[in-house]
Amino acid sequence: MRKVGLINSGLMALGACLLMSATANAQAPNAAPPPPPSVKVGQAAPDFTASYLKRENGRFSFPQVKLSEFKGQKNVVLAFFPAAFSPGCTGEMAKYQEQSGQFNANNTVILGMSVDSTWANEAFADKLGVKFNILSDASRDISKSYGVWNDKQLVANRTTFVIDKNGIVQKEFISTEALDPAKSLEACALLKEVK
Repeated sequence: MRKVGLINSGLMALGACLLMSATANAQAPNAAPPPPPSVKVGQAAPDFTASYLKRENGRFSFPQVKLSEFKGQKNVVLAFFPAAFSPGCTGEMAKYQEQSGQFNANNTVILGMSVDSTWANEAFADKLGVKFNILSDASRDISKSYGVWNDKQLVANRTTFVIDKNGIVQKEFISTEALDPAKSLEACALLKEVK
């Protein structure tokens, strides 16, 4: 009975996510770029803890990822995207998955982030075959702390932060359209050379 409840909860979250995706995509194709985030290049990236849904042997768990756990060890690409299952976000996260081996080779972990539920993000990751973590910022606190929360559309603006292993933002990329991970990968390749 509990399994049915969890599945129904996941389906309801997916339905809400698809509705939010439609709203996020209603933006005009030539819309003005979003305002710059409040976190700037050269500043320390705000620490956060966010969850994702993990399925193992028919059981569900909600592991947490803390940004500071990578400090001193790995660079981080933190890719905020508006909505799971929307066309632009699907293409963008699929490209990150395609290039994930190159990010790994450059001592970099990829973290996707949206305000969708953990259930919706897990279904999205599963559909795309994504192996990196897509985290949920359902509370909107992380999006707000980075200055990427969009009050009008109720989503995080599409923004990618390249954070070095010291926790400092080295690059940021902002767009209304899907971002190509190539620029982030190039920045991470340069960071790998820095000891």
